[in-house]
Parts: sequence; structure tokens; C-alpha cells
Amino acid sequence: MSNRLYYMKVFFLQYKAFFLGGLLVFVLGFALATLVFQGPKVPETEEDYTNALKTGEHLFEMKRYEEAFGYLVYPGEHGYPKARFLLGEMYYNGWGVGKDNKRAFENYKLASDDLIEARYMAASMAFRGEVKDMPKGVAAAMLTEAAYHGSKRAQLDLGVYSLMSADFEQAYFWLSLAAQNGSERAEKALEEAAGRLTDYQRGLLDAEIKGFVARK
Repeated sequence: MSNRLYYMKVFFLQYKAFFLGGLLVFVLGFALATLVFQGPKVPETEEDYTNALKTGEHLFEMKRYEEAFGYLVYPGEHGYPKARFLLGEMYYNGWGVGKDNKRAFENYKLASDDLIEARYMAASMAFRGEVKDMPKGVAAAMLTEAAYHGSKRAQLDLGVYSLMSADFEQAYFWLSLAAQNGSERAEKALEEAAGRLTDYQRGLLDAEIKGFVARK
């Protein structure tokens, strides 16, 4: 027994540097992993919230959605409209989080006073019946407001809805604006709307479309 302990001691002393070096690498690696995977710190100042939003936006653009969520949730809860909109996009599409229409709508609605695209998404979800928290009349008004503020998606939707309702003048007006963005769907629907109008009606509408200026 004593001989075995003796040889173990000799072996350890002989390879002591390797043992200690390996232990040091393990400790440093564990510490680094802890720093990397602990996620963003909870913001304490407005600068912290702003930096978290910038980082979250960058990660969102890189499609690293799970990481982006960890940064965006704090400025979102703190009232930053862009963070709320991006959180809405993530919940609506199931990017980095489970798809949740209710949470998506809540975030879009909270950002809708500041961001046109958030207003469009909130109105669009309600108009399509994806949520029940907003009357369709209110949703239609919000969709129209978003269209007047320059949202091409809102203009396309209003054009298509107007075409389906046989309101060909409104359809022609909104689809013409949407088509300026290169939307093939808008261009195809516009042909149908144009065919339902006289040259005189189209002339009047073309003048109105030419003078259209998106609201600020």
C-alpha cells in the first residue's frame, strides 16, 4: 500500500505542471462561459436601455432572435416603441419565442402611437380576426390612418378590400400608391380596378394620386 502511494506521489510531482495547467484552463473557461451565457444585465439607466435596444436591434437584423429577445425585453417593458415593435414581430412570427398572437398584438398596439408599421400590424391582425380585442371598425380606421401615413402594406390591404367591396375608385387610389413600391400583387389588382372605371374617373384619381403626400 505504501509503495502504491509512493509511486502516485512521484507521478503527481512529475506531471504537476500539466495538472495545474489543465485546472487553470478549466477554471478560466468556466468563468468565460459564465460571462458569455449569463445574458444581458438588467438595465439601470436610460443609457443602459438605449444600449440594450441597439444590441437587440443588431441581433434581430442578424436573425439571432433568441439572443435579441433577451436584450429587447427590457427596453420593451420600459416603453421603447421600437423594442415593442420588434417583440411583436418575434411573437407574431415565432422567431426566437413561441408564436403568440395575443402578445404580438399587445406589443404592436403599445407601439402603434409612435410607429406606423406597428399601427398597421395591430390593425391588420384585428381586421383579419387574428385577435378579438379590437372592433373591426376601429381596426379599419387604424388601417386607413396607416395608409395615409405612407404604409405600403396598409395601402395594398385597403386597395384589395375596396376591390372586394366593389368600391373601385378607392381600390384604384390605394392600389396605385401601393404599386409605386413595386408590389406585383398591387399591380395585378390595379389592372382590375382600372378596368372598372371610366377614363374621366381615372384622370381625376391620377391627379389626386400624383399630389398625395404621406402624413407625418
